[in-house]
Amino acid sequence: MEQNKHKVHKGNGNTPDTPVRKIGNLLVSIWHGPRHVTILNGELLDQADPPYVVLCNHEAFTDFFYLDLLLNKAKPAYVVNEYYCTRPVAGSFLIHIGTIPKKLFKLEMSTPVRIMKTLSKGYPVVIYPEGRLSPDGRTNNIPVIGAGFYRRLGVDLVLLRCNGAYYSYPKWRKRRYRTPIELEVRKVIKKDELASMSNDELEEIILSSISNDADRKLMCRYPQKDKAEGLHDILYQCPECKALYKMKTKGNTISCSSCGRSYTLNDEYRFDGYPGTISGWYDLIKDNERKDIRKLDISTDVRTVIYGSDGKVRRKEEGICRLTFDEFTYESGGSGIRIAMNELYALPFSCGKEFETYIDDDLYYFYPVSDPCQVARWGLLVDIINEVRAEERRT
Repeated sequence: MEQNKHKVHKGNGNTPDTPVRKIGNLLVSIWHGPRHVTILNGELLDQADPPYVVLCNHEAFTDFFYLDLLLNKAKPAYVVNEYYCTRPVAGSFLIHIGTIPKKLFKLEMSTPVRIMKTLSKGYPVVIYPEGRLSPDGRTNNIPVIGAGFYRRLGVDLVLLRCNGAYYSYPKWRKRRYRTPIELEVRKVIKKDELASMSNDELEEIILSSISNDADRKLMCRYPQKDKAEGLHDILYQCPECKALYKMKTKGNTISCSSCGRSYTLNDEYRFDGYPGTISGWYDLIKDNERKDIRKLDISTDVRTVIYGSDGKVRRKEEGICRLTFDEFTYESGGSGIRIAMNELYALPFSCGKEFETYIDDDLYYFYPVSDPCQVARWGLLVDIINEVRAEERRT
């Protein structure tokens, strides 16, 4: 690679090349330990002319740390959940290193403008199109891929795929395993080639390039003794008796308190027998939910925390959330909010805690009063509704 290949404009602060970035990387390195990352087809990156846009799947919170091993010399800016950019300490650091805030699953102009400004200064930009972590080891549905936007940027597009991060640190497990990670440069699309593609053609290439299945290629064996702990916050329905919110986990075993059936994970992170894999179990739940999706009508009492655009708590209250095939509603103190499902692209959630969405510029965190594992169900149901609606539009 030529010495000036990654030369960028030097900023005066709030840019990815600030020395503060090195301090941040050092602190993360101390917490994380050695990065056991194998880079495949890394030489393909030489074909990309900076500044470029990088798209990658999103398996774990630590994905940025693995990508930085490949992209560090280019000093990229990352598009990050705006919530983290408004936290008292982390937010100041993220803004100082040129992070681009994005309201999750909300259409807005500020983020595209920031991306274009960052590219104009010579810095590559990294985007996780999923906008959230994978629940079952497979790439999430991407409601808005944005092929037209990438074509109009007039820069090269780099497509990466990360594997191994899911079983290292899935969103449902509290403890991280120090296990091997694989980062593959799947494709580099030159800007001239992008200009000649249709949006549909580019979307298909993006999806096929960055999509992953954690069970496709296991990076190692997993002898740990707590592999199942936290998994009940994703696998919320028993595959045997179909009971909801009755799953419990301990060690390598997940069991149902309703029918007594238990399932144990082996060192290949597979169940000994039915239903085979975590994603296989997740598919069983999804199939059950999909059968009567048009008749869906669920509600739950919630404690709500509402954040303003500055990240500060505006108010706390109690209310009721309701979800049907046509709409999501929230009522509290005699007032109500309605979001049509064609405007609710996804419902991000934190396992066993809350689900969240933007209403205007305010971020609503909904904490169920009972059965907190149900937040995974709400997230999955919104995905299913959007999939069914998309299928209907194509027919």
